[in-house]
Amino acid sequence: MRSMQTRRTALLGLAGTGALLLSGCKIVPIAGDDDAQGGGFDAEAYADGLWAERVLPHFAAAAKPLPDVVQAIAADLDAAGETLGYRAAAEGSPWSFIVTGTGRVTAKNTQSRAGTLVLAVDGVPAEVTIQIGPVVRGNAVRDSLPFVSFKEFTNQLEFADVGKALTARALAATEADAAAATVGQAVTFTGAMSLNAKGDKLLVTPVSLAVAG
Repeated sequence: MRSMQTRRTALLGLAGTGALLLSGCKIVPIAGDDDAQGGGFDAEAYADGLWAERVLPHFAAAAKPLPDVVQAIAADLDAAGETLGYRAAAEGSPWSFIVTGTGRVTAKNTQSRAGTLVLAVDGVPAEVTIQIGPVVRGNAVRDSLPFVSFKEFTNQLEFADVGKALTARALAATEADAAAATVGQAVTFTGAMSLNAKGDKLLVTPVSLAVAG
């Protein structure tokens, strides 16, 4: 009995000593641990830094008339992509095209959060859908930019956040004209669209939009 009491007393003593040692310890975040330090990647700042200096000039320089792009896609999507579009990844990923054009609004949908303007564009046999948000499908703006590569980022989450931030900048730039556009009006746009197959819907995310009258 005395042996058991002695062992129990020793264990209690060790526990007390451990508690005293721990009370003097300080937990320090591991250097480079962004979650612990609260210093994560700022996708909005990254997008803002690129927008005026690189994104808009690239769209202005790379934009092709939508009727020409659609005609080339109908003949051969991959050939059209090689000459008129861009894709960063391997074969099988979507081609992205920067396009410009003018069309007449045939429908406007603001009931859904994925708002759209539907345009009839001369020389384009299919209807053209302009995304006006606030919800936008895909990352066509990001994916059309050869200077924004997945390899630049730490992980997929950062790359996805950059896509969202660039799309948000596009929506902010076109919000006023999108709100003003009504059925029957002509609208001029420049934007990006991504296609997996030549029969895909022509879904354009605009970076500029203007009601022409």
